[in-house]
Amino acid sequence: MRAARAKITIDRPIDDVYEYLLDIGTRPEFAPNVFLDFRLSRVESKGVGAGARYRLHRKLRDRYAGTTLTEAVPGERILEEGSTGRGGRVPLAIEYLLEELPGGPTKVEWTIESHPLNLVDQIREFRFHAKIRRKMPSALRRLRGILEQTPNVSPGERATVAGLDSNYVPNP
Repeated sequence: MRAARAKITIDRPIDDVYEYLLDIGTRPEFAPNVFLDFRLSRVESKGVGAGARYRLHRKLRDRYAGTTLTEAVPGERILEEGSTGRGGRVPLAIEYLLEELPGGPTKVEWTIESHPLNLVDQIREFRFHAKIRRKMPSALRRLRGILEQTPNVSPGERATVAGLDSNYVPNP
């Protein structure tokens, strides 16, 4: 079991942070350096059951992952579960823990955890987590900038739905 963790304090009420993170389509807005080629698995991107597929990094072999939002406890925790690795054989969990601090700010702890089963996957996961661990703090700083509406921070691109043509109009 390997985990990459990062924490940050955001000067926003816990409900605002929770609602933003509950929408899985916001991931590429605040973490475009972590989630590449992000595609939603369905049109409704908010709440339990929403899912996405994305690349986690570019190197010799692309590392794709797919996660689904499986648990959401209002104001406390958001959990995504899925898989990554060759053939999707490495279980993956992404967790956001929220804690309200005295005075109104919210502490966010972001964890990306995987459970490689064989030796080859364990070696690859070690290198993978080192790269992700370096990228997570800048993504959380960007999240803070978006939620606190800092003028010099603009959100990244919004996620699109896999296979959905943005120009398609059903029954015009």
